Amino acid sequence: MTSRAIYFTRRLWRPICVVIALVFFWGCAYSLVNGDRINSQQAGKIETGIQLVRQLRFKQPVPLVVKSPDQAEAMMEADLMRDYTDNQLKVDAVAGALTGLFPAGLDLKAASLKLLKSQVAGFYDPHGKEMVLVEGGADVGIWNSAAQFMIQRDVVGEMLLAHELTHALQDQNFDLESSLDKAKDDDDRALALKSVAEGDATLAGFAYAVGRMDNSVADTLVDSLKKLPQALAAEAPGTPEGLSVPLLFQYSEGVRFVAEAYRRGGWLGVDALYRNPPQSSHQILHPALYFDSPAPQPRIELAGYDRIMSGWKKADDDTYGELLLRVILERNLGKQSAEVGLASRWTADRMIILQQSGSVNVIWMLAFSDEQTAGHFAVVYQALLDRLLGASTPHRIDTRSKSVLVVIGPGANYFDTLSPAIWNASAIDSGGAAARIKPSAAPAAQ
Repeated sequence: MTSRAIYFTRRLWRPICVVIALVFFWGCAYSLVNGDRINSQQAGKIETGIQLVRQLRFKQPVPLVVKSPDQAEAMMEADLMRDYTDNQLKVDAVAGALTGLFPAGLDLKAASLKLLKSQVAGFYDPHGKEMVLVEGGADVGIWNSAAQFMIQRDVVGEMLLAHELTHALQDQNFDLESSLDKAKDDDDRALALKSVAEGDATLAGFAYAVGRMDNSVADTLVDSLKKLPQALAAEAPGTPEGLSVPLLFQYSEGVRFVAEAYRRGGWLGVDALYRNPPQSSHQILHPALYFDSPAPQPRIELAGYDRIMSGWKKADDDTYGELLLRVILERNLGKQSAEVGLASRWTADRMIILQQSGSVNVIWMLAFSDEQTAGHFAVVYQALLDRLLGASTPHRIDTRSKSVLVVIGPGANYFDTLSPAIWNASAIDSGGAAARIKPSAAPAAQ
């Protein structure tokens, strides 16, 4: 996975929803967490209340523990390194820089940990099956802002615990962690499911805090989440968009998507999202494609490079999706550029990251809704890479029908041999029917 923070934060179910509390609520006559001690009576009340609000039951108790900020960071780092090596993180950072997603020289591991540490106040640990609250979490960053207005209730703390306990309910009722593990080699699919989980938990936590759940509560929350980008920018300045945008997406767009499911079917409609989850950020961004015009998510089978690049080892593979493609275009062309709209015509993509000694090579195939968009994207992205990489890093692009092939790195030096091999061996699978990519009359972008 190239945007590691997406997978990382999906496992550490932490609360960005605190920002919402700052918009609606003021403070507290008691504290949910005081130093290293938990107000067990209040925690039990919230545990009972969130089950009633969310209309799900705990199948087993969820222990609450308090950790120091350093202990919490160590847990986050250990969770990240449980599945990935330092080399994978370094290679993914390089690939992100080559494609225009990340700035050059980014330490992806350090940046991810820094972002999470700046915001974390608590999380549900799906491995230990416990709820972790962080000492002083309410006194850091945006939590400190909330503390200035404490009068009657620790609403921020209530939302935090209700939010994270909803994740425990998801884990126990829908085996969410197993579903996320199955998507760990597809950032975009994982992001879609994570958006459901975070949208659900944020909506339930907010409903608990206001004392009811109906369509007007959902509408109010969706509207308030427009303030999240500014809030995160103030609390974590300088965070690369390739990390901050997917993180915020889980909450803002996740709530919007889950709210739509709630409007259509109540909490049972939300429960159904776990049995048949959205498959891409494209569906989250365009809910009608999930709710009104459902269709199998096309998937690209990228092949044919092995024999020609036999000395290279696959370091990672991934799917960026519409959201990260949009981030790339906005970072490099400007948010007001008309070309950013090309991302909305995305239908599928697949990326293979190869490594040989100190070199990294990216092979990326994207599919769009029509040939004209594919051809336009090829021209735009070629110009983007020319400016970004110059002559120092080889890069070539080719098109066939609705698909675009991008090679960045040494493989581009023998693109005339590599490109036909990849086209001939690759296919697009649309719901179990894999179809070879047909030649196009459109000229290749050079």
